Amino acid sequence: MSSVEHPAVRAGAAGDVEVVLALARADEERVTGRPSRLVAGDVRDWWQRVDLAANSWLVRSPEPGTPVAVTWLEQQGEELGVSFPITASAARPELLPLLVDLVERRAAGLGLARLHVAVLVPDPLAEDLLRGRGYQEVRRFFEMAIELDAPPPGVALPEGLSLQVVTPADGRGFHEAISEAFEDHWEHHHQPFEEWWSQRTSDPDFDLSWWFTVREGGRTVAAIRSVPARNGGVYVASLGVRRSWRGRGLAKALLAHTFAWAWQAGFPRITLGVDASSPTGATQLYRGLGMTVELETAVWERRIADTPPSP
Repeated sequence: MSSVEHPAVRAGAAGDVEVVLALARADEERVTGRPSRLVAGDVRDWWQRVDLAANSWLVRSPEPGTPVAVTWLEQQGEELGVSFPITASAARPELLPLLVDLVERRAAGLGLARLHVAVLVPDPLAEDLLRGRGYQEVRRFFEMAIELDAPPPGVALPEGLSLQVVTPADGRGFHEAISEAFEDHWEHHHQPFEEWWSQRTSDPDFDLSWWFTVREGGRTVAAIRSVPARNGGVYVASLGVRRSWRGRGLAKALLAHTFAWAWQAGFPRITLGVDASSPTGATQLYRGLGMTVELETAVWERRIADTPPSP
């Protein structure tokens, strides 16, 4: 019998970061045809809210027994699960149905109503599989980048507003501003401050010198958080403006400041992720600053109420 019929599968663990990184790099290179810039910190970010013991799976090859595929399930709220199945290379296409089976059965066992599976684009193998199993593409996300060739110009803030570097005492205000900004985001699920702050401060890459806010008086009205040495430069992990302060150039000012900060730190490359259908017009803002799309991810959805639970 084939190894797919009787796979050697185990749960992932914190010590598997480098193994998963190698698989993720191989998958990205298979789809894009160019070298991957993923680093271990990306895997740690993906796994921050995943119960690895219960909701992750590493598939091992019988010979010599090394992991050749991986997937996981992140529960978001009471009825949605999100998965990112990864295979090592196009040489193992038979593993993709197995990965989807694993997350579908676990999602059904958890009583979730919907499952989102994210895949890099274009990947006809994954797209055809999901379409054939009743999934529909529901969203696209872009990874955008800019390579600076000179110090970027600054952007002035409106009168009465100031841009500041974040301190630990500013953590709650930063969280409140980002949370309000992302209430308009597709499939947003609120994360309590204590949980969010614990995740941020326990991250080995935690560095407040890359966090900036715009304030009006004592209130944080816009915020940006970046991580250096990611994706070949600086990665903007979150950027948001409170609703009542939108349309005043605050996001543009924060990005311009981050570009300048990155340039001074020796990182001419800056990247970020964005919802291709963002209701705030974020994609147009980034294009206006010279950023271009480097990578696309499609999210496919299926209702899983009828999927049989895991045995």
